[in-house]
Amino acid sequence: MQRRTASARTTASRLKTLYLHLQATEGSEVADAFLLGLRLDREFLADETRLVPFALWHAALVRFAARCGRDAIPNTVRAVVHPENLGVWTPVLRGATGVADAFRQLDRFAGDQAWTERWTTSDAGPGRWRGSLQTSADEPDGLCALARKAELSAVPILFGLSPAQVRMTAPARADGRELEFEVTWREPSTRRPVLAGAITGVGALGVGAAWMSPASSVALVAGAGGLVGALSGFLVARELARRIDSAAQLTRIRALERAAMLREAQANGSAGFVLQSGSIIAGQFRLTEQLGGGANGTIWEAERLSDGTVVALKLLRAAVAHDGLAADRLRREAAALGLAWHPNVVEVYEDGHLPDGTSYLVMERLYGHSLEQHLRRHGPLTPEEALPIMLETVDALAAVHAAGIVHRDVKPSNLFLARDPDGPADAPVRVKLLDFGIARVEWAETRLTNAETALGTPGYRSPEQEQGFEVDARTDIYGLGAVLYECLTGKPPPLTGGPPVVGPPEEAAFPASGVQPALRAVPSEWRAIIERAMAHEARNRYPDCKALREALLAAAAAHRASA
Repeated sequence: MQRRTASARTTASRLKTLYLHLQATEGSEVADAFLLGLRLDREFLADETRLVPFALWHAALVRFAARCGRDAIPNTVRAVVHPENLGVWTPVLRGATGVADAFRQLDRFAGDQAWTERWTTSDAGPGRWRGSLQTSADEPDGLCALARKAELSAVPILFGLSPAQVRMTAPARADGRELEFEVTWREPSTRRPVLAGAITGVGALGVGAAWMSPASSVALVAGAGGLVGALSGFLVARELARRIDSAAQLTRIRALERAAMLREAQANGSAGFVLQSGSIIAGQFRLTEQLGGGANGTIWEAERLSDGTVVALKLLRAAVAHDGLAADRLRREAAALGLAWHPNVVEVYEDGHLPDGTSYLVMERLYGHSLEQHLRRHGPLTPEEALPIMLETVDALAAVHAAGIVHRDVKPSNLFLARDPDGPADAPVRVKLLDFGIARVEWAETRLTNAETALGTPGYRSPEQEQGFEVDARTDIYGLGAVLYECLTGKPPPLTGGPPVVGPPEEAAFPASGVQPALRAVPSEWRAIIERAMAHEARNRYPDCKALREALLAAAAAHRASA
């Protein structure tokens, strides 16, 4: 599979709306059970501004509709602007002097999410708004559109008015990515109370005058009554306007306070944030088990909340992420993996940053062990055992080089022998090329390349890497030759650049590797491949992976013929 584009996202406020509505109408027990069905808890919804997968919101709407019916979704309007759900409305309210202004600023709803939802205003004025929505996510069942009706209806409530009436036109496309809405609401008016008061005053005094005065004085009395009624209506209208303005100001203050409280909580939480099983990362992934770790960060198994997919999550510690070179490495790895698609290259799903500065990379979860671990446990491989591993690695590197990438760190620990966790124990493994942290990406070179240090691992890096010179695909061929040497001898390659003397392991004066080397010489046809792949001069190596692959197949055929 190719690298997936970042999934569409929204904010937890939309999940919180459904939760708050259920809590108000059916009680906390039902609301908590609703969250449990989504594999969430109250703590997850504490910050309504956090980003969550769009698919998770849709899954929540499906579950809500199954319990309450589709028609109940637009009725969640009061929960949309609940005091505990106001944090996402601050950008909309900021600078808005009235309801129409707020509608014009809908693109700011839930922050900078223009890449997920784009609102466009076609007409706006006192008591009316018409606009359209374009979304990057498929919405064929219309549930998200019904939820947006509740959100649009709630906008006047932010200004102390009654909910708006919302009419949704048919979507322009079957996938629901384009929608149009017409919204109307009642604006506060002083005319109506004044007129009503005048009519009431004329009627009341006029009736009294008919019983107490001659007909000629009725007009005078009626005029006085109208004046008194109009004044009374004016006072009522002014009091109504004052109450509406006070309610709007109170909502604005609550929204600002809520947003400030969430920012403070995020800041305090990031300072002491501890990764542990059950933690939610980026609003999308629940950590389940730590797979590894080091000074720079950790790797966790995690569950994607939107669909339950198990992934591997690489997290770069916040303090390390602020170090430019470390952050460059993770960005480089994400860029390289995104370009170098191949079944034998680990798949990357997305990458990003947490509020505290921690960088993360989401990849496919692999089961098995590295080639390095395999060699340490079982010793050197026979040529027949090494051949499929080498061929799959060559194929992976061919795809990497075709994408304009040089891996620069080909070694046994970066070759993972993946297996199907549900398959038989003796099933063939698949090689996965890992760790593109120091890869050379042609269009994304940064100061990592210009650090004037010898990149790569001693013994596996080519002489030109040792000297900090320009590298190309033949650098990875050198590393692959070193891997083949270690596979067949059980010993790591020499630490100095150049081809090793490949003979019986007992004759080689290389550092001990902790493995029991096979007491046999490397066959001559395989020795020739290693010597050419690890030639000191790049021009003397195989020119590309295709040539190396052909040499491997020819060596295997010759070995079989001589057996």
